[in-house]
Amino acid sequence: MHDAVVDNPIAVGAELTVEGVAYTIIRYIDLYSALAINVSTGERVRLSVAAMLEALNQPEAPPAIQESSQFETLSATEWELAQTRMSLLAPLLGDTVATRTEASRVAEQLGVHVATVYRWIRRLKSTGRISDLVPRKPSGGRGKARIDPMADAIINAAINDKYLQTQRPSISRLMRDILVQCRRAEITAPHPNTVRRRVRQLSERLLMERRLGRKAADDKFAARPGSFPGADYPGAVWQIDHTPLDLVVVDDVHRRHIGRPWLTVAIDVYSRCIAGFYLSLDPPSEVSVGMCLVHAMLPKEGWLAALGVRAQWPVYGRPNTVHADNGKEFRGSMISRAAEQHRFRMEWRKVKTPNWGGHIERLVGTFNQEVHALPGTTFSNIAERGQYAPHLEATLTFAEVEVYLTDYICGVYHQSVHGGIGRPPIRRYEAGLLGDGTLPGRGLPPPPADPKRLRLDFMPLLERSIQQYGIRIDGLTYYDPVLDPWIRATDPSTRRPRRFIVRRDPRDISVVYFLDPDTRQYYPIPFRNLERPSLTLWELREVRKQLKKEGKSEVDEDLVFETYERLNRLVEQAQGHKVTARKSAQKKRMRSKVRAVEKAQEGSVEHMPPASSDLIGGAGWESEDVAPFTVIKVR
Repeated sequence: MHDAVVDNPIAVGAELTVEGVAYTIIRYIDLYSALAINVSTGERVRLSVAAMLEALNQPEAPPAIQESSQFETLSATEWELAQTRMSLLAPLLGDTVATRTEASRVAEQLGVHVATVYRWIRRLKSTGRISDLVPRKPSGGRGKARIDPMADAIINAAINDKYLQTQRPSISRLMRDILVQCRRAEITAPHPNTVRRRVRQLSERLLMERRLGRKAADDKFAARPGSFPGADYPGAVWQIDHTPLDLVVVDDVHRRHIGRPWLTVAIDVYSRCIAGFYLSLDPPSEVSVGMCLVHAMLPKEGWLAALGVRAQWPVYGRPNTVHADNGKEFRGSMISRAAEQHRFRMEWRKVKTPNWGGHIERLVGTFNQEVHALPGTTFSNIAERGQYAPHLEATLTFAEVEVYLTDYICGVYHQSVHGGIGRPPIRRYEAGLLGDGTLPGRGLPPPPADPKRLRLDFMPLLERSIQQYGIRIDGLTYYDPVLDPWIRATDPSTRRPRRFIVRRDPRDISVVYFLDPDTRQYYPIPFRNLERPSLTLWELREVRKQLKKEGKSEVDEDLVFETYERLNRLVEQAQGHKVTARKSAQKKRMRSKVRAVEKAQEGSVEHMPPASSDLIGGAGWESEDVAPFTVIKVR
């Protein structure tokens, strides 16, 4: 069944706030903009999808406003409880971290777990709000009645008996019926916005089935089998695979060859649009798969701006199924666990069914055919290459190839007629979401609610106990005071040391991410020695390999980093002469750039480019109905 409007904050009929103004989405003009109505004034405006997605990433209110709202609703008993807790916690709020003995004593006095005491200390140091020491009051929330019970019953009955009928009465007519019923019952009528919200919470399929008939609902929501099983709409099935590009790249400094990059790419089978890709100088791994899927699921406006590419790439959202081959990087526990958590299915190619992977394999061939025109191409084979020497002809850096591929995807591949579907992939994608007069659209997908958490969920997962020194992984020690409540914690069921979830990005292991069991939030935990340089997991393995070669069996952390610095100096000296040295140095230079671009995609509003007028325009909307301004971005 199609998601209800309440589950998709940018569905038609949804209400959202942009630049402090509440709007209701009336309909979509194209993949980049929607017609919306100002809830307060009734004025119609065009909203860019980029603005709506950014608005969803903004906090609903600054902390001061949230504090005021909570403080004003505290009862006398709650206020007294907060003051009591504050008086006992105050001595622990100094610059030094409270010891476990001190925290345990306060926990015993307050009748709570010691972890709760540390959590309150963190909140107080962060916000200074005494109201954080009492349970947060439920706000009611969308879908919960906050009106007279009789009025609530009248609304529900009117919607069912009047609004959900084939006569298709308007909201205004529904309000008049409710007003009459409330007057007869001698109770206050609900505000019109309350009724509108109640209607918006109805399943879109239910609305269509009751008001337009079952056939209309089935036409829009029933599966329409295509050539690939289940690929019946955008996002139904993605295929993902890797390939080494038929292209040699050069480093940023010496402009000398460093080898071929690996491309991991995901395609939406229904539309043939590229959902996302990940380019790396390292061989395929679970990280390659995870980062490709994250890139595919997140909106890409900030990412494009950070790359400096002026293009649109409106493909995002959670897939239903991701289809891959049987490589170990696809079948690993990290990918399977993340897929389960984010509610999509990993499906592996059945034995003796090569046609199931045909879409992604043809796409990979298309990419490599495209780079055959670039300097440094290796072509497809030795015979085709002839006397051409790619390592001598190569001129493009890794970053330049990434920009080239992005431009090609957005400006050429998505816009060109695809032989398999008879139209450009982006037009097929748009028709699948917005409809085209023949097929009804499913609507734009909801964006991931927490982009940063999404990326972490696709990082390798480890389980470690927490000791007095912190967390130790591969001989390296990590520590932050946030770990203190869990030092030497035991599992109640086994009485053995409790193991906690830790995520690690192999591309930078100078920090790991600890999942607090109480808050269910990830916290960054750096090296215990903050002066240690950052390094990758692959670099750590090279260090250990070197130490083993030198016959050093007993290795401590200091020796690891001494060897790391020594190897770095050797790399710097060899950069002008050895390919592996240049490649290693290039990876180091790329680290901060890659992370900056990823942060941009996670929703940093400062990276959002202003939309141009051609992006906001489109056929099918009436200009006289729209206010002469466009809300494009949030700041």
